[in-house]
Amino acid sequence: MINNMKNNFLTFALLGASALMMGGCQTMRTANFPNHDYNTVFKGAVSGLCSESKLLVYKADKQNGIIWVQGRGIFANPPETPIYLTKASDGSASARVTVQGMNNPWADRMMALISDGLPAAKQGVSKSRGKKTLGEETDTDLEKQQLELEKEKLKLEREKFEFEKQKRRSMKKQPKPEPEPESEQEEEAIE
Repeated sequence: MINNMKNNFLTFALLGASALMMGGCQTMRTANFPNHDYNTVFKGAVSGLCSESKLLVYKADKQNGIIWVQGRGIFANPPETPIYLTKASDGSASARVTVQGMNNPWADRMMALISDGLPAAKQGVSKSRGKKTLGEETDTDLEKQQLELEKEKLKLEREKFEFEKQKRRSMKKQPKPEPEPESEQEEEAIE
């Protein structure tokens, strides 16, 4: 009786969770790429999304700016999802993805894959000499934070290397213990 109640509860909980995911709840993410042109963003998006083994990019329409992806697994990965790329008047591009489910992590994951597929932005004089927009400020702040994290990571790796180096040196300096004789006869033979 108790096992039957547990099974019923788990069944309804699973059905309720899947109904929420399949229902009206959606997660939408948008990213702007001000330092890249549309063609570069499109190529980078396709290559970045293709690098994920759990995703299948099965259609990429550059003219209309739509990349269709879907998960390779059942229920665990995202369903058929379009990613829209738009071209701004200044030549930069933006990407938008909407994935079914409330706070679905695949929306952020897809945006990260698109960003990872892009080459490093060229640093130089900006075309617009006016004030920076909010998106550009957050992009530069994010880049600064990423650089700081990389510096910290390198510093920790350097410290780890130095620690291992000191450990090896101390192991070499320690004298090796002499083997103890196994019996009294061997002790007499040594003396």
